[in-house]
Amino acid sequence: MTLTKTTRSLTSDLNVLQRETGMAMATIASLTDDEIAKPTHCEGWTRGHLIAHLALDADAMANLVTWAVTGQEAPAYESREQRDADIEATSQLSATELAKALEQADARLLNALRTLKGGVRTKTVPTLFSGEVDVFSLPARRTTEVIVHHNDLGTTWEWHEADPDATVDAIEVCVQRLQAHPDSPGLHIVAREGEEWTVGDGSHRIEGYYEALLPFLVRGQVDEGLRYEGDSPSLPPW
Repeated sequence: MTLTKTTRSLTSDLNVLQRETGMAMATIASLTDDEIAKPTHCEGWTRGHLIAHLALDADAMANLVTWAVTGQEAPAYESREQRDADIEATSQLSATELAKALEQADARLLNALRTLKGGVRTKTVPTLFSGEVDVFSLPARRTTEVIVHHNDLGTTWEWHEADPDATVDAIEVCVQRLQAHPDSPGLHIVAREGEEWTVGDGSHRIEGYYEALLPFLVRGQVDEGLRYEGDSPSLPPW
Protein backbone atom coordinates (compact mmCIF):
# COMPACT_ATOMS: atom_id res chain seq x y z
CA MET A 1 0.00 0.00 0.00
CA THR A 2 1.03 3.62 -0.50
CA LEU A 3 -0.21 6.84 1.05
CA THR A 4 -2.68 7.96 -1.62
CA LYS A 5 -4.61 11.12 -0.84
CA THR A 6 -6.84 13.33 -2.98
CA THR A 7 -9.17 16.31 -2.65
CA ARG A 8 -11.89 13.80 -1.72
CA SER A 9 -9.98 12.62 1.35
CA LEU A 10 -9.02 16.14 2.43
CA THR A 11 -12.00 16.87 4.68
CA SER A 12 -11.67 13.64 6.68
CA ASP A 13 -7.87 14.02 6.86
CA LEU A 14 -8.25 17.54 8.26
CA ASN A 15 -10.78 16.31 10.82
CA VAL A 16 -8.31 13.67 12.03
CA LEU A 17 -5.52 16.27 12.13
CA GLN A 18 -7.65 18.59 14.24
CA ARG A 19 -8.46 15.78 16.67
CA GLU A 20 -4.83 14.77 17.19
CA THR A 21 -3.64 18.39 17.31
CA GLY A 22 -6.22 19.16 19.98
CA MET A 23 -5.11 16.22 22.11
CA ALA A 24 -1.45 17.18 21.80
CA MET A 25 -2.22 20.83 22.63
CA ALA A 26 -4.11 19.78 25.75
CA THR A 27 -1.01 17.92 26.92
CA ILE A 28 1.42 20.70 26.00
CA ALA A 29 -0.69 23.48 27.53
CA SER A 30 -0.60 21.64 30.87
CA LEU A 31 3.21 21.62 31.09
CA THR A 32 5.09 23.95 33.42
CA ASP A 33 8.46 25.60 32.85
CA ASP A 34 10.14 22.86 34.89
CA GLU A 35 8.33 20.14 32.95
CA ILE A 36 9.31 21.44 29.50
CA ALA A 37 12.97 21.21 30.53
CA LYS A 38 12.71 17.43 30.92
CA PRO A 39 14.19 15.10 28.26
CA THR A 40 12.09 13.36 25.60
CA HIS A 41 12.36 10.18 23.54
CA CYS A 42 14.18 12.31 20.92
CA GLU A 43 17.84 12.03 21.91
CA GLY A 44 19.31 15.37 23.00
CA TRP A 45 15.98 17.20 22.94
CA THR A 46 14.01 18.55 25.85
CA ARG A 47 10.25 18.94 25.69
CA GLY A 48 10.94 22.57 24.84
CA HIS A 49 12.94 21.54 21.77
CA LEU A 50 10.21 19.18 20.67
CA ILE A 51 7.41 21.75 21.03
CA ALA A 52 9.53 24.30 19.15
CA HIS A 53 10.06 21.72 16.41
CA LEU A 54 6.32 21.13 16.10
CA ALA A 55 5.63 24.86 15.84
CA LEU A 56 8.36 25.54 13.29
CA ASP A 57 7.44 22.51 11.20
CA ALA A 58 3.82 23.69 11.07
CA ASP A 59 4.96 26.95 9.50
CA ALA A 60 7.35 25.09 7.20
CA MET A 61 4.53 22.87 5.97
CA ALA A 62 2.32 25.94 5.45
CA ASN A 63 5.06 27.23 3.14
CA LEU A 64 4.85 24.03 1.10
CA VAL A 65 1.08 24.37 0.82
CA THR A 66 1.50 27.95 -0.43
CA TRP A 67 3.99 26.67 -3.00
CA ALA A 68 1.54 24.04 -4.21
CA VAL A 69 -1.43 26.40 -4.41
CA THR A 70 0.32 29.39 -6.00
CA GLY A 71 3.04 27.64 -7.97
CA GLN A 72 5.61 30.02 -6.48
CA GLU A 73 8.51 28.28 -4.74
CA ALA A 74 8.39 28.55 -0.95
CA PRO A 75 10.78 25.93 0.53
CA ALA A 76 10.02 24.57 3.97
CA TYR A 77 13.49 25.48 5.29
CA GLU A 78 16.55 27.27 3.95
CA SER A 79 18.71 24.40 5.23
CA ARG A 80 18.85 21.73 7.94
CA GLU A 81 21.38 23.86 9.80
CA GLN A 82 19.00 26.83 9.89
CA ARG A 83 16.18 24.56 11.00
CA ASP A 84 18.23 23.25 13.92
CA ALA A 85 19.29 26.77 14.93
CA ASP A 86 15.69 27.99 14.88
CA ILE A 87 14.56 25.06 17.03
CA GLU A 88 17.30 25.77 19.57
CA ALA A 89 16.39 29.45 19.80
CA THR A 90 12.64 28.86 20.03
CA SER A 91 13.06 26.16 22.68
CA GLN A 92 14.24 28.82 25.14
CA LEU A 93 10.76 30.34 25.39
CA SER A 94 8.67 29.74 28.50
CA ALA A 95 6.12 26.93 28.64
CA THR A 96 3.26 29.40 28.13
CA GLU A 97 5.02 31.11 25.22
CA LEU A 98 5.82 27.79 23.54
CA ALA A 99 2.25 26.56 23.85
CA LYS A 100 0.97 29.81 22.36
CA ALA A 101 3.49 29.70 19.52
CA LEU A 102 2.42 26.15 18.67
CA GLU A 103 -1.28 26.97 18.89
CA GLN A 104 -0.84 29.89 16.48
CA ALA A 105 1.32 27.88 14.08
CA ASP A 106 -1.23 25.05 14.07
CA ALA A 107 -3.98 27.54 13.20
CA ARG A 108 -1.94 29.00 10.34
CA LEU A 109 -1.25 25.53 8.98
CA LEU A 110 -4.88 24.46 9.18
CA ASN A 111 -5.97 27.56 7.29
CA ALA A 112 -3.33 26.88 4.65
CA LEU A 113 -4.32 23.24 4.27
CA ARG A 114 -7.96 24.22 3.75
CA THR A 115 -6.91 26.17 0.64
CA LEU A 116 -6.00 22.87 -1.03
CA LYS A 117 -9.73 22.35 -1.58
CA GLY A 118 -9.54 24.98 -4.32
CA GLY A 119 -6.99 23.01 -6.31
CA VAL A 120 -3.22 23.22 -6.76
CA ARG A 121 -0.75 24.30 -9.42
CA THR A 122 2.04 22.05 -8.17
CA LYS A 123 1.06 18.48 -7.24
CA THR A 124 4.29 17.51 -5.44
CA VAL A 125 6.62 19.37 -3.08
CA PRO A 126 10.10 18.57 -1.68
CA THR A 127 10.63 17.51 1.94
CA LEU A 128 13.80 17.10 3.99
CA PHE A 129 13.35 13.44 4.88
CA SER A 130 10.86 11.83 2.48
CA GLY A 131 11.88 13.33 -0.82
CA GLU A 132 9.19 14.60 -3.19
CA VAL A 133 5.69 14.04 -1.78
CA ASP A 134 2.14 14.54 -2.99
CA VAL A 135 0.76 17.76 -1.57
CA PHE A 136 -2.55 16.12 -0.60
CA SER A 137 -0.62 13.80 1.70
CA LEU A 138 0.53 16.76 3.85
CA PRO A 139 -2.39 16.63 6.34
CA ALA A 140 -1.68 12.96 7.08
CA ARG A 141 2.04 13.68 7.34
CA ARG A 142 1.40 16.45 9.85
CA THR A 143 -0.91 14.18 11.83
CA THR A 144 1.86 11.57 11.91
CA GLU A 145 4.32 14.12 13.24
CA VAL A 146 1.84 15.20 15.91
CA ILE A 147 1.10 11.72 17.26
CA VAL A 148 4.74 10.59 17.11
CA HIS A 149 5.94 13.62 19.04
CA HIS A 150 2.97 13.50 21.41
CA ASN A 151 4.32 10.13 22.45
CA ASP A 152 7.90 11.46 22.49
CA LEU A 153 6.95 13.98 25.18
CA GLY A 154 6.85 11.09 27.64
CA THR A 155 3.60 12.06 29.37
CA THR A 156 0.62 9.84 30.16
CA TRP A 157 -0.59 9.81 26.51
CA GLU A 158 -0.23 6.42 24.79
CA TRP A 159 -0.23 5.20 21.19
CA HIS A 160 -3.62 3.51 21.44
CA GLU A 161 -5.27 6.90 22.05
CA ALA A 162 -4.55 8.00 18.47
CA ASP A 163 -7.35 7.77 15.92
CA PRO A 164 -7.11 4.41 14.04
CA ASP A 165 -7.05 6.22 10.68
CA ALA A 166 -4.19 8.39 11.95
CA THR A 167 -2.27 5.28 13.01
CA VAL A 168 -2.62 3.62 9.59
CA ASP A 169 -1.57 6.80 7.80
CA ALA A 170 1.38 7.13 10.18
CA ILE A 171 2.54 3.62 9.36
CA GLU A 172 2.40 4.45 5.65
CA VAL A 173 4.31 7.71 6.22
CA CYS A 174 6.97 5.76 8.13
CA VAL A 175 7.21 3.21 5.33
CA GLN A 176 7.73 5.96 2.75
CA ARG A 177 10.45 7.55 4.90
CA LEU A 178 12.18 4.18 5.18
CA GLN A 179 11.86 3.59 1.44
CA ALA A 180 13.60 6.93 0.85
CA HIS A 181 16.40 6.29 3.38
CA PRO A 182 19.56 4.63 1.98
CA ASP A 183 20.31 2.83 5.27
CA SER A 184 16.93 1.14 5.67
CA PRO A 185 16.88 -2.65 5.94
CA GLY A 186 14.58 -4.74 3.77
CA LEU A 187 11.22 -5.08 5.49
CA HIS A 188 8.00 -6.95 4.84
CA ILE A 189 5.55 -5.30 7.22
CA VAL A 190 2.33 -7.18 7.87
CA ALA A 191 -0.55 -5.67 9.83
CA ARG A 192 -2.86 -8.25 11.36
CA GLU A 193 -5.71 -5.94 10.39
CA GLY A 194 -4.95 -6.83 6.75
CA GLU A 195 -2.50 -4.37 5.15
CA GLU A 196 1.04 -5.15 4.00
CA TRP A 197 3.98 -2.90 3.07
CA THR A 198 7.44 -3.57 1.61
CA VAL A 199 10.72 -1.71 2.08
CA GLY A 200 13.62 -2.71 -0.15
CA ASP A 201 13.90 -6.45 -0.71
CA GLY A 202 11.44 -7.28 2.10
CA SER A 203 13.93 -9.66 3.71
CA HIS A 204 12.78 -9.08 7.33
CA ARG A 205 9.17 -9.96 8.11
CA ILE A 206 7.59 -7.82 10.84
CA GLU A 207 4.05 -8.64 11.92
CA GLY A 208 1.68 -7.13 14.46
CA TYR A 209 -1.35 -4.98 15.05
CA TYR A 210 -1.19 -1.30 14.15
CA GLU A 211 -0.47 -0.26 17.74
CA ALA A 212 2.63 -2.49 17.85
CA LEU A 213 3.88 -1.71 14.33
CA LEU A 214 3.92 2.07 14.66
CA PRO A 215 6.15 2.28 17.79
CA PHE A 216 8.57 -0.13 16.12
CA LEU A 217 8.75 1.81 12.84
CA VAL A 218 9.20 5.12 14.64
CA ARG A 219 11.44 4.27 17.58
CA GLY A 220 12.43 0.63 17.15
CA GLN A 221 10.23 -0.19 20.15
CA VAL A 222 9.36 -3.88 20.42
CA ASP A 223 6.04 -4.21 22.23
CA GLU A 224 4.12 -7.32 23.17
CA GLY A 225 2.43 -8.76 20.11
CA LEU A 226 5.11 -7.73 17.60
CA ARG A 227 6.54 -10.73 15.76
CA TYR A 228 9.66 -10.97 13.60
CA GLU A 229 12.03 -13.66 12.38
CA GLY A 230 15.67 -13.65 13.49
CA ASP A 231 17.16 -10.53 15.04
CA SER A 232 15.15 -7.34 15.24
CA PRO A 233 16.29 -5.17 12.30
CA SER A 234 17.94 -1.87 13.13
CA LEU A 235 16.08 1.09 11.62
CA PRO A 236 17.45 4.56 10.79
CA PRO A 237 16.32 7.25 13.27
CA TRP A 238 13.02 9.07 12.74
